[in-house]
Amino acid sequence: MILMAAPVVVGFLWFGRGFLIPLAITGLIFILSSAIVDRLCAMRVFGYSPPRWLANVLTGFIVIFAFLIFGSTLSSATEDLVEAIPRYEERLTDLQKQLTTLFGGRLAEGLTSLVEGLDLGEVVAMVLGQLSGGVSMVVLIALYLAFLISERTAWVAKLPRFSTTAQGAARASRVMNRISTGVKGYMWVNAVTSAMSGTVAYFIFRMVGLDFAELLAVIVFVVGFIPNIGAFIGVFLPSAVALLQFDSLTPFLIVLLGYGGSDQFISNVITPAMQGKSLNLSTFMVMVSLTFWGTLWGGIGAFLATPMMVVVLVVCAEIPSMRWMTVLLSSDGDLSFLEEGMPSEEQA
Repeated sequence: MILMAAPVVVGFLWFGRGFLIPLAITGLIFILSSAIVDRLCAMRVFGYSPPRWLANVLTGFIVIFAFLIFGSTLSSATEDLVEAIPRYEERLTDLQKQLTTLFGGRLAEGLTSLVEGLDLGEVVAMVLGQLSGGVSMVVLIALYLAFLISERTAWVAKLPRFSTTAQGAARASRVMNRISTGVKGYMWVNAVTSAMSGTVAYFIFRMVGLDFAELLAVIVFVVGFIPNIGAFIGVFLPSAVALLQFDSLTPFLIVLLGYGGSDQFISNVITPAMQGKSLNLSTFMVMVSLTFWGTLWGGIGAFLATPMMVVVLVVCAEIPSMRWMTVLLSSDGDLSFLEEGMPSEEQA
């Protein structure tokens, strides 16, 4: 049955990606907003914890503010990119001459052909198309999210009712709580650490006068959710812009070493301290998931890879015949972490 169903599921994910991607992102943002509500309710200021309705209102303002910043950043980046093209093409020609002088011989010929084959106009046209599509998707996700939040209580109440028995309803509630807890933890930790990286990046980019500082900082925040290769993308893009923008290598080195070092500290010290081993995911299987979802849904698929992996892990743990998949996805095969911190069936 798995062999028969797998091609159907993969085909559905591929051909339905235009419809499914906004829904998946909406679900993750909704889960992240729920995690923010939980954190706000757990806070105590002068012995006072905000009620849940106030936490929901504050979270709504935070999400709306984030959408406004993201949408305005994408919109304003279009004109800046068009204006920067002539300067970057001139700088690229200078770099080509410097490479020829520095290396000489066949290596210089290879580097020269690589530089000549790089069509900045084509690259920028592709980027502009992505930005335009990104603005449209942001609007659609904002609409989905607004209606989903307005029906949040109804959805929580009716999901267990898909089952026709009390035992099935309790099991469905348990699965949903485990998925919510696992994805909430992942989204919260990555949101906080990615926000740290984006803030540090923005101040460094503004300090050196880097073009598209706001857009690059937003990209740094977004790629922070992509495991393993996200950090490389976050350092490579601004470093490449600094190399093309300035005649001196000093801004390039500041971005590469200054921001790169800060990002490594956040990734290797702060993130493990916050996340611990709560997800217990295999690093190798995370890369496999990253490749799979990236192949199907592109960059957005890479962004969704780990949350999707958590969902698959928890659901497979509840199906006896699929429990081997949970063991495969976990780092050490120990599934006790699924029971830790989870509400009981009565609480669910």
